[in-house]
Amino acid sequence: MDLFQNLRTKIFKPRVRAAIQLNFLKRLSRSLSNGYSMLSALETLKWDKNLYYLADEVSKHLKNGHSLDFALDKMHFHPIITNYLYFAKDYGNLEESIEKCLVLYERRLENTKKFTQAIRYPIILIILFSIAFFFIQHQVLPNLLNLFQQNEQDASVIQLVINISSISYYSVIMLILVCLLTMWIWHFIKKRVPIETQIHIYRLVPIYRSYVRLNTSFLFSTHVESLLKTGLSIKDVIAVLSTQQKLPIIMYYAKHLTKGLNQGIPLGHIMGQLNFISPQLASIFQKNSNSDTLEKDLATYSSFLTDELNERIVKVITYVQPIFFILLGLIIILIYLSLMLPMYQFIETI
Repeated sequence: MDLFQNLRTKIFKPRVRAAIQLNFLKRLSRSLSNGYSMLSALETLKWDKNLYYLADEVSKHLKNGHSLDFALDKMHFHPIITNYLYFAKDYGNLEESIEKCLVLYERRLENTKKFTQAIRYPIILIILFSIAFFFIQHQVLPNLLNLFQQNEQDASVIQLVINISSISYYSVIMLILVCLLTMWIWHFIKKRVPIETQIHIYRLVPIYRSYVRLNTSFLFSTHVESLLKTGLSIKDVIAVLSTQQKLPIIMYYAKHLTKGLNQGIPLGHIMGQLNFISPQLASIFQKNSNSDTLEKDLATYSSFLTDELNERIVKVITYVQPIFFILLGLIIILIYLSLMLPMYQFIETI
């Protein structure tokens, strides 16, 4: 019962449009950089009627003693924003954190826009040709089959075409639906799955595991670097990461690192054994014992991972359109074979 209530809450909860979230962060960052306090900055955001409700609700949460990440989470802001600001409430520079998560979120929206543009027209064409294929399968070919049978002619070719094209088409449709349904179900149940099981499942997914490794390495290096700026020791930083619950994989890894450090095992050696920590990041911790040098290297590596993540996403987007056009081509071939083979056979019998 609780599961269905959670599903209903997640599906129907009101969401702030991405463009509004981005505009909110931009205006808030600009006001803070001009010397306004947080509450005063939120008051300036109320000048914009599109941001009035958000600014007012966030102000109420802050006046009630809640943190900014808590307020934005209640307003259903994207996890990229709320997760990044979580560490800024007790550690680090809030203004700087807002600027960083603004850059990350803006880049994500740009990639989403490119992906949408890449698949928009292929999807429309696939839908149109799928409708045509469905009509041919259920109207044209059965009529041809009846015509052959009435003339007492061999209809085995038509029957074979109908069977092969139907199996091919509906197999692809079922595969796509199963993948989408699996992703949808996983989105809602993964919080109930132990993190060890989640990590094991991610390791089994060929393409996605590469993304998880890059993303986990990026988040780990970014948050460790920002926490080191506050003057915390590396051991204290790992302890902070082990107590947060916003990033489950990092929390699990941080607990593992804390246990290893308490046993006297070098940090770099432990990190080298973690599946979703890149070898380059592990080597940075292995060679650096000085906090200042480690902070500088992590900042550089975070920048490198940001560029690499963006390049990989753009690369995937460039592959999406050809894949959709290949699917479209297969549908057209099935339509052609469904129509022409029976016609050729019919002509030969005349």
